[in-house]
Amino acid sequence: MVLPYPKPVGRTRIRVKAAVVLLDERAEHHATARGSTPEVPDFHRPLGDLIKRGERSAAAATRLIAEQLGATLVEAELLGVLESIFTIEGEIGHEVVFVYAGRLLERDVIPRGGRPFGCGDEGWVEWRPVAGLGDVPLFPEGTQELLDARLSRAPGR
Repeated sequence: MVLPYPKPVGRTRIRVKAAVVLLDERAEHHATARGSTPEVPDFHRPLGDLIKRGERSAAAATRLIAEQLGATLVEAELLGVLESIFTIEGEIGHEVVFVYAGRLLERDVIPRGGRPFGCGDEGWVEWRPVAGLGDVPLFPEGTQELLDARLSRAPGR
């Protein structure tokens, strides 16, 4: 049987991930990784990656920030869980993403101009206005809406 959509990315399993929206001290910007694919030449995504078997999503969020930035995640709060189905290089990807908001204990670990990050999979992390950058999408889809809902509950907003 021929299916009317591209083949699954790598293996046919769904990837379960933790992602962290890292807010600055005034909650005006958040740290994002910059990415590019043939389908979307410029996008942002929160830091994070795969949850290990037997690991809770909150523990994964803390571990991933330590691994990717060498920093400590504090005030972590689950914003929601997103299911993301996407195409990358002609193949279907499927992820379930636990999206957290939090702050860095070491506030200066990401300079205003950004910096490299990673643990074997190098990338670039930079600050993005919480209101977004109209022409640069934030993935996974739904992350901006979760962030907006969280900020609307914040005192003084």
